[in-house]
Amino acid sequence: MRQRKVLALLIAVVLLAGCATLNPVPDDPARTALHKAKLTSLYFLETYKSQLRDANAMGEMAVAGKLTPGQLEVYRTKRILLIKVEPLVLTFDALVAGGTIPAPGREQEINDILNNLLATSSKLGG
Repeated sequence: MRQRKVLALLIAVVLLAGCATLNPVPDDPARTALHKAKLTSLYFLETYKSQLRDANAMGEMAVAGKLTPGQLEVYRTKRILLIKVEPLVLTFDALVAGGTIPAPGREQEINDILNNLLATSSKLGG
């Protein structure tokens, strides 16, 4: 009699576990969008930091007089773009960290500036 109860309990547990996997909770679209925004923010921050390090290195070379006139112009352009994009990237990150999904227009604006920044770097082959 005791073995039947244990067997019945075991079968009930297996059935409940099986049912739980058959009916998963659907993805929350807001959470998915926020996750995408977090990944985008991380990309923005990493790209900005990388370009800032590059510009700082170029600045040291400029002070030492080791840049050609063309490289100096690229350095100046990079600095202008970095100054322009910094508050946008930081605001985007703060919004996402607070659980807000920024407007797609804001994301596109940052993307455009970062793309220009990366294109400026490619003029040097870097």
